[in-house]
Amino acid sequence: MKTLLARVLALLLLAAPSLALAQEALNVQVPDVPLVDQHGRPVRLWSDLVRGQTVAINFIFTRCKTICSPMTATLARVQKELGASGPPVRFISITLDVTNDTPERLGQFAQRFAPGPHWSFLTGEPDKVKEALTALGGYTPDKEAHRPLVLVGNATAGKWLRVDGLGSASSILEAIREVRAASAPPAELDVDSASARDASAARYFTNTELVDQHGKTHRFYEDLIRGRKVLINFAFTSCKGVCSPMTKHLAELQRKLGGRVGKDITMITLSVDPANDSPESLARFTKKFGVGPGWYFLTGSRENISLVLKKLGGYTDDPNAHSSTLLIGDAATGMWVKAPAMSFVDNLVYAVEHLNDPR
Repeated sequence: MKTLLARVLALLLLAAPSLALAQEALNVQVPDVPLVDQHGRPVRLWSDLVRGQTVAINFIFTRCKTICSPMTATLARVQKELGASGPPVRFISITLDVTNDTPERLGQFAQRFAPGPHWSFLTGEPDKVKEALTALGGYTPDKEAHRPLVLVGNATAGKWLRVDGLGSASSILEAIREVRAASAPPAELDVDSASARDASAARYFTNTELVDQHGKTHRFYEDLIRGRKVLINFAFTSCKGVCSPMTKHLAELQRKLGGRVGKDITMITLSVDPANDSPESLARFTKKFGVGPGWYFLTGSRENISLVLKKLGGYTDDPNAHSSTLLIGDAATGMWVKAPAMSFVDNLVYAVEHLNDPR
């Protein structure tokens, strides 16, 4: 009886802090660590399971006597309710107990929940599993004290939510639908014919005139976006926070993309502080980071720059509260996604190069 009461108390204590989670937005960087699934197959976390997918991730161990089974059962209900509606969702369960959780034991645990082909139960080398758990917010030194978290996200869109794993299946379904929506192209661009798509994109992005760091005026859509892949972020020159490290990071991305920037790829940084960001101050800012051709730092009248920022979700009354999102799009296909601008450079390169891959 005491053992049973202790288990019930542990369940309640573990569940209590999760109630405050409800649905919490996060910035997540998924490492490409090698792991092993319940069938004994080697997989890479990012390359094989997360990249280009909507995912729901939880953290369990097979000898758990409290929250692991009910939490996994809730995910099983989510999987069943999703059925064949929309793009497939990848479910991932990572062990907190690599010492005991072999692929065989994970397989036996998984069978109780009738997982489909898109559900991977993962173990592996202790250091690799720990790296994955730490990056995803699931690591704890004491596996018995782990929290009932479900991480729902889409890395391409840069949208991640943490949900209470002991809550209802509907709350997890809601999070899945939200990140799916974030990874979809803008509805204005979701049209069939190339000419109709071009006309729609022109209306959406507008040909508002903006001025670059060299003092040259550009029509936003026709001169900078039409017919190209485009990377767009938001910054300002007097920023004391993320702008400098973000620009340095994106300069490395420009170097990795090589000579394509300025040809079929355009990089654009929009000032969120046009009152103070003149072409001259933008030029001084770009010089610090070795910005190359094909990357345009744009300012202009408050009216013009505000119009474009509002179209792209980058407008803010307070420059210090600006978005650090990177928009990646292809004007020719109408495919647009979001990613954190500080994501691993190689991941951003992949997102650009495989933007139009089937999803």
